[in-house]
Amino acid sequence: MIIPKTFQHPLFFTTDTMDVSTFQPFPMMMKHVPFYYDMTQQEKAWQRKEQSLPAIFKLWEEEKHELAPLFATRQGNKAKDGMVRGISYFLCALHWLNERAVSNVYEWEKEVQSLPLRPLNVVDRLSFIFVRPTLHHSFVQLDELFTELMKLFYKQMAQQKRD
Repeated sequence: MIIPKTFQHPLFFTTDTMDVSTFQPFPMMMKHVPFYYDMTQQEKAWQRKEQSLPAIFKLWEEEKHELAPLFATRQGNKAKDGMVRGISYFLCALHWLNERAVSNVYEWEKEVQSLPLRPLNVVDRLSFIFVRPTLHHSFVQLDELFTELMKLFYKQMAQQKRD
């Protein structure tokens, strides 16, 4: 699979191609290829966020349970891959909440700033996490961002049911 230039952020991809030998059902491809659904446009998960976002939140919960013991025992250096997956899950969830596909990870700050629904100070907080993904504080921040994103999602779902 050729990685589009707009997705070639060094945190997520070290080369411009990636081997995708086996296909897995939604959302499992996200565990192996960051932004898979946004790059391939196969599932268009942002168009059915009622199903997609809870699936991403579940992926984060699974990742969080693997990461927590590493940070608790000061093994943050072993947590980098999981944190990178978590960051990619968050960026997808944030965009999909706004019914948009992720289109530019390389310049993610501009992309995130343009989203109407987003957690408070999300760009500053994500900037910290991007630079220091192996710090315990980054893990805590990412988890807090997910919590805030979940609240935004469920609030939006409740408002849509009322209307």
